[in-house]
Amino acid sequence: MRFSAFLGSESRSSSHRWAIARVFAAASALVLSTSAAFAADTDYRRILIEPAAGAVEARLPLTDVSGPARVKRFDGAAGFGIPIAPTKSQLDDTCYLEWQISYDTTNLQHWSAVPAIRFQRDNRTKYGCELSKLLNEARILGLLSDPQLRAVRQELDALREVTLEEKEKIAVTPETAATYPGVLPEGFTRHVVKTPGFQKVTPHGRIEIQLKPKQRAVGYQAMVYACIPFSRWDRTPGPARTKETIRVRFTQENAGYLLDLVRAFGIASREHNDDLGKILDALLAK
Repeated sequence: MRFSAFLGSESRSSSHRWAIARVFAAASALVLSTSAAFAADTDYRRILIEPAAGAVEARLPLTDVSGPARVKRFDGAAGFGIPIAPTKSQLDDTCYLEWQISYDTTNLQHWSAVPAIRFQRDNRTKYGCELSKLLNEARILGLLSDPQLRAVRQELDALREVTLEEKEKIAVTPETAATYPGVLPEGFTRHVVKTPGFQKVTPHGRIEIQLKPKQRAVGYQAMVYACIPFSRWDRTPGPARTKETIRVRFTQENAGYLLDLVRAFGIASREHNDDLGKILDALLAK
């Protein structure tokens, strides 16, 4: 009897283990399926740089409002762009895509990394990406020549002494009751924050440099934005679709815009200036 009871207990234990194994296998399959779906669901956020016939293309997300590319509508009276909800707004010639373009990554597996463009910054190895890949592909396709790249490389040395991050400041000016007509509670005063901004307007898009306080350190940081006008998007007017992307083409006609972005980084800060110098040196050494 005791032996029979032992076998029954063993059988029930075995069945229990098999049930647990089946549940675990099903859960694992669900996790893998969910992970794959999540990866596919977020792929649209990736900024891809790809060669095409006679052009290099940047695939940019149109609806990732928390990412580095977001849609704005230019306000002529204010003189700057206002963020809008792309899926709820009529996108037309008044709109542009503000792309906080990068030029490097520490991740060699990054989808737009250029392994051959490699340099050191703060004891870390960095690889070219985004702007670096645009320059690399434009050079391969003959959209940009080595003499053009060498000329911009020489410009960087001269620009190093006039970089904005080191020269410019954000000023805070208090207003008196005489200059502010509104009524405020006792003790409150109105202050105006004057932040210097720089831009270059070209037929192919605008480039902006914005000075902002550093988030985790003392001082300021200069941010560079490529502002791509609606006329350069591969779409017609109308609201954006969920997870929509657009492609922006750089051809022989507008490849000079990429060189202007290099110049923007060159005057933004000495660190950016040094990095772009190393990137161009690596590019020209290929």
